[in-house]
Amino acid sequence: MELTLGGLLGAMAGAVFGGANYAMLIGTLDGLLKSMEGTEAEREEFTSNVSVMRRAILGFDVLLCAGIGYWLGTMFLSPAIGAE
Repeated sequence: MELTLGGLLGAMAGAVFGGANYAMLIGTLDGLLKSMEGTEAEREEFTSNVSVMRRAILGFDVLLCAGIGYWLGTMFLSPAIGAE
């Protein structure tokens, strides 16, 4: 695995895209949480589980998008800027 400028730029763009995707997904998740019916105890339990789920989604989303961005940057951006 070699580090190229195109790959690193692609990874950065992918991480930014992953963060934006996370923000949109969490907005939807919060809307579902607020509309959820049930007792107060069920809501508290769900809220504590959502905190862990948010961190897992953020980590997975950013790593996946950064990896895809790195791959795309290495394949397409590096040859385009002449950094092979």
